[in-house]
Amino acid sequence: MRFNIALLLLLTSVCVKAQPQIIAPRAPLKQDVYRELPIGAIQPQGWLREMLVRQKNGATGKLDELYPLVMGKRNGWLGGDGDQWERGPYWIDGLLPLAYILKDKELIAKVKPWVEWAIKSQQPDGYFGPAKDYPHEHGVQRNNSRDWWPKMVMLKVLKQYYMATADERIVKLFTNYFKYQLKELPLKPLDNWTFWARFRAADNLMVVYWLYNITGDSFLLDLANLLHRQTFDFTTAFLYSDLLSRTGSIHGVNLAQGFKSPMIYYQQNQDPKYAEAFKKGLADLKNLTAQ
Repeated sequence: MRFNIALLLLLTSVCVKAQPQIIAPRAPLKQDVYRELPIGAIQPQGWLREMLVRQKNGATGKLDELYPLVMGKRNGWLGGDGDQWERGPYWIDGLLPLAYILKDKELIAKVKPWVEWAIKSQQPDGYFGPAKDYPHEHGVQRNNSRDWWPKMVMLKVLKQYYMATADERIVKLFTNYFKYQLKELPLKPLDNWTFWARFRAADNLMVVYWLYNITGDSFLLDLANLLHRQTFDFTTAFLYSDLLSRTGSIHGVNLAQGFKSPMIYYQQNQDPKYAEAFKKGLADLKNLTAQ
């Protein structure tokens, strides 16, 4: 009887895996009314599931076949000498949640090599991702491999992976990478390689806060302030400039990804100007599109 109980406890400890949890804000971050649910917590049915299945059977699920020059095995995010920049992470950013929401083994099998390579690519100093540039090749982005911007896309990918699987390796990877950022950003700021990261760093910032809510590591708040200082000042632009009252004033994707900047930072600094900037920016954008 004692043997059976001991065996049962052993099997239980081996078989039970960590389950994705709802992550609540830690002080001093603002306490939100809403919580983000883990991927797969809500299962799509009916029309919505049909649309997701169509995505699986369409370009989203088959981009490696339709666009092998970039999404094939040569991609730098798989360790190859091909595309080293944003396009691979962009694809996986959509494919990964689709795979885990549908619980589709075929799609998960496509996603996993990208996730595993990213995790295993982390260097002793905390850097992860492609690290080598290659000569120009038509149709392939083979330079700026160490640019901050593509890492921001992959941070979102890996955050979603954690939310679907609770794989603790992601917490370790993020912790080490954010320590690397805190050390390197003063020397190589967001726009060191290209200007994209300067406009889109809210993507980086929101993952820093997400990790802080898990670990409570205080250095993450220092990094958050540093990222905010180096990011394009959307708050001032929305409040005091004509950025959103004239056409052609800013790159569309930069605006779409940067629009959330004031409210992301508002989690740490509840100065009313950040909320006011977001509201004014939204109102100005509505007026511009109505013209």
